[in-house]
Amino acid sequence: MEAEFYFIQDGGNRSPSSAQLQLTDVMTRRGYDILHQGQRVWEYMLLNPQPSPRLWWRLKHKVGLANEADKTAEQAIEALKETRHNHPYRIKFRFIPTSWENGDEGYVVEVECIPALRDKLDRLSGDFGDANPKSAVRTCKSELRDIATEVGFSILREPFTRAENHEPALEQHLRKQLQEYKYGSYVTQFADDADEALRYSLIRPAICAYVHGIEWAIICYIAEMENRDLMEEEGYGRGKGFKGLIEEIEETGKVKQTTSEALRQMNTERVWMAHHKEGEVSEIEVRRVKQRFSILLEELFL
Repeated sequence: MEAEFYFIQDGGNRSPSSAQLQLTDVMTRRGYDILHQGQRVWEYMLLNPQPSPRLWWRLKHKVGLANEADKTAEQAIEALKETRHNHPYRIKFRFIPTSWENGDEGYVVEVECIPALRDKLDRLSGDFGDANPKSAVRTCKSELRDIATEVGFSILREPFTRAENHEPALEQHLRKQLQEYKYGSYVTQFADDADEALRYSLIRPAICAYVHGIEWAIICYIAEMENRDLMEEEGYGRGKGFKGLIEEIEETGKVKQTTSEALRQMNTERVWMAHHKEGEVSEIEVRRVKQRFSILLEELFL
C-alpha cells in the first residue's frame, strides 16, 4: 500500500523535524513504535505486547548460547503471529523537500504501508488461506487517511496498491460481451485509451476518454437492450448531450440512484470543465471518474 502526503513549511524553516515529532506522537498514540529513525526516512512498527521468551530460548540463554538479538527476533515473530492479518504492521515515511510554483516550500511525504498479512507470508510458515487481502487493503487505506488527518498532512495521492494503479476499467468478461454489440467496440476502445493515458499520468486525455466511454456505454446499452439507436435518432454530438444520455439511462431503471447522481454531478464538477479543456483536474478526480465508469459498466451489462 502506498500514498503521498504533503505539508507546507511556515517561517522559512526547511527542517522536517517538527512534523516528524508530531508524526511520532500520533503513531505512538495509535500503537506504533519507531523501527528506524533517520534524517529523511522514518519507519514505524505496530507495538504488540512482548510475549515471554519460549522455553527453548531460555535454555539456550542459560548455557550461554543465546543473546538479546535472538530474544528480540523471536519476540518479534511471536508478536507478528498475534497481529490481525488485515492490520497495518510496518509504515515507512520518506520526507522529500519540495518547492511549488507559487513559491511555497515544504515536503512531499511518500508512504509505504505493509499489512501484517504481507509480513506473515514473507516470514512465517503456515496456511493463510482464510486471510482476506481486500480487508487488509481497506484497513490500511483507512489507517493512512486517519494518520494524515491527525498529523495535519494534506493528501497528494490517495492510498493505493500497485495492482489498483494498473487495474483496467473494463473487466475481461465484459470485454468479450461488448464485442458482440453494435457499439461495443467504441466502449472498449475508449476504456483502453483512458487506462493507457492514466498509466503514463496523461491526466486530461485520460479523463476525456473515460467520459466518452461512459457516453458510449449508455448508447450501446440502449441500442442492444432497449432496441433504440440514439445515433440514428439524434446523431451523437448534435442531439443528446451528456445530460440527455443520463436521462435516457435513468428512464430504463437499470442504474442505481447513487450512480446516476454521481454521473449528474460530473456536469458541475471540474471534471467536466477539464473534459472540455477549461480547467485543471487531479489524478484523484480522474480515478473517481474511472470508478464511476466501471460501476456503470457492471450495472448495465452484468
